[in-house]
Amino acid sequence: MTEVLRFRVEKLIRDGLPQIMRRQGLQVFERVLDDAEYLAELRRKLVEEAAEAASADADSLVEELADVLEVVIALAQAGGASLADVEAKRLAKRAERGGFEGRVYNACVEAQAGTAAAAYYLARPEQYPRL
Repeated sequence: MTEVLRFRVEKLIRDGLPQIMRRQGLQVFERVLDDAEYLAELRRKLVEEAAEAASADADSLVEELADVLEVVIALAQAGGASLADVEAKRLAKRAERGGFEGRVYNACVEAQAGTAAAAYYLARPEQYPRL
């Protein structure tokens, strides 16, 4: 008799994957998440898909970005928003702050102690370590 191997997956997957995997001969153990679990897993999935997009080569970048967008849409909907809402916010931020076409890279900033700007950076030491 052939040995049966079991592998831990423990992640949110696309709705159609259990059926596809069963057609491949796999036994799949899935469950439906409650609202809180779903939001948490969507956030985790966003990080996973963003990391895959960040490391993608030129041939697979568009596919990985499509995965990121699918998660963004699901996360927006789970939070009561639509892709149109997200797009409207994107356009508003772009109008106020610009986009990324200019390729501007910020190496560091200096701020006077005691100012709101200094407080902003000091409150985020993991993101903005002092030099």
